[in-house]
Amino acid sequence: MQSSPFNNILHTNAVPSDLDCKRISDFVAGSRRESAELSDEISRMQKLIDELAEKRDALDGFIAAHMAMISPARRLPGDIVRDIFVACLPSHRNPIIASDESPLLLCQICSAWRRLALSTPRLWTSVHVVVPNE
Repeated sequence: MQSSPFNNILHTNAVPSDLDCKRISDFVAGSRRESAELSDEISRMQKLIDELAEKRDALDGFIAAHMAMISPARRLPGDIVRDIFVACLPSHRNPIIASDESPLLLCQICSAWRRLALSTPRLWTSVHVVVPNE
């Protein structure tokens, strides 16, 4: 912050003279130009920040996709995944054949899970089929 040549009246209720009004206006004009230049520089830097953030986000997505390939969950043996699927079934009732509930929900995750779910008879032995009223 720069110092003001008008410190003697800056934070007072004093009324500046006409000459002081002109000098204050001239003095503030330079500060306004500097403020506009700073705003322009901020805009340029913000654009650069946005571009860098976009590149970083793309790189993070690239990394995540590759890390998913080596996820421990992908390496679980099928019999353990099947046991987990069976544990996902509701315990207080038979599962409803609905896309937002096991076992159909499990079939929508990926093709490997679909194959496992469809080849796990315990998921399908007791299901509740809702017949709509006509």
